[in-house]
This record gives sequence, structure tokens and C-alpha cells, in this order.
Amino acid sequence: MSVYDMLLFLPAAILMAIPLGPSNFLSFSNALQHGAVPAGIAGLARIAGFGLLIVITAFGLGAVLAEAAWLLIGIKWFGVAYLAWLGWRLLRAPAPDLAAARRTRASVPLRTLMRQEFTTALANPKAILYFTAAFPQFIGHADNFTLRFLVMGAIYLVCEYAALWGYALIGSGLGHSGVLDRAKAWVNRVTGISFFGFAGWMASSGS
Repeated sequence: MSVYDMLLFLPAAILMAIPLGPSNFLSFSNALQHGAVPAGIAGLARIAGFGLLIVITAFGLGAVLAEAAWLLIGIKWFGVAYLAWLGWRLLRAPAPDLAAARRTRASVPLRTLMRQEFTTALANPKAILYFTAAFPQFIGHADNFTLRFLVMGAIYLVCEYAALWGYALIGSGLGHSGVLDRAKAWVNRVTGISFFGFAGWMASSGS
């Protein structure tokens, strides 16, 4: 995978990592209660969980596409539809009620936070949809599909961990619901519009 291909995929990886979904909200909530460092360390368990899903998806898709390359076209349009739907959902998403997350700090073992992160990552079916919908758009009919998929997965995991720390720092530093709700709405608007643009780009690109 060339440096150009990596740079081309990087904006998409960032867009997939930054929305405030269940995993990022968990890091935010953990940081709000226990501090940014414990939340960031616990987030390594999420990266391990997503890494496992990436490996499973890479080898599964590689085997299927090796036998039926025409499925790549179907995956492309599935990706276009899914990312457009995701953008629409983000634009319409209401600001969350964060009052439950702002409770008294408690002493919780780090392994408990890590278990929460790992379980949330594996229990989120959207992760598989992300990887299945977006990654093949940057691979095409390359012979080394699995290797390229894994390289892209590694790039995504770096972006995911950076986003995780971003939400952990926000959760650790902010404590007023009004400010946090406005920030969440802003992130959803920007990422929602960006996902629409990404879907449009994929629809107009060659398979």
C-alpha cells in the first residue's frame, strides 16, 4: 500500500473515528468520573476489540472477494447507502442527556474500565459495518486485498485511539451539561455533513 493510498484513506479513517458513538461516549464518561489517563489506558481494550474485528473482517472479505469480485460493486453501493444514512442520522441526532455521567467519582479498578471498553467494542455491530462499507472502497481489485485491509485497519486504529483521547480530555476538563451538549451537536453536524460528502465521493468513484 503506497503512501499516497494511506494519505487518501486517512481523512476517511478520521471521519469514522470521531463521531460520538457508544465507545467514544464511554471514554468520555470514564474520564468524567475517573480522569483522562485511566480512560485513555482503558481505551486500549477498545483498540484490541476493534483490532480483532478488523482481522476477522479482513480475512472474511478477502476470501469472499477472491472468489466473487463482483461483490465489490455490491459492497461499494452498500457503503454509499450506509454512510449516507449515517450522515442523515448524525444530522438529526439530539443532544444527549449527560447528567447521568456527571456523578461522584468512584474508585473503580482499571480492569473494570478495560472490560467495559472491550465489551462495548465487540458488542457494537456498527464496527463491522464501518469496516465492510468503507475499507474496500480504497482497495479495489488489488491482489493483496487482505494485507491492504490490515494496513488500513492499523491506520484506523491510530485515528480511533487519538479520537478516544480527545473525548477523554473533554470529559476530564468539562463538567457543565450545556457546554457539552452544544459541543456534541456541533460534532454531529460536521461529521454528518462529511459522511454525506464521503458517500457522494464513493458513488462517483470507479469500482
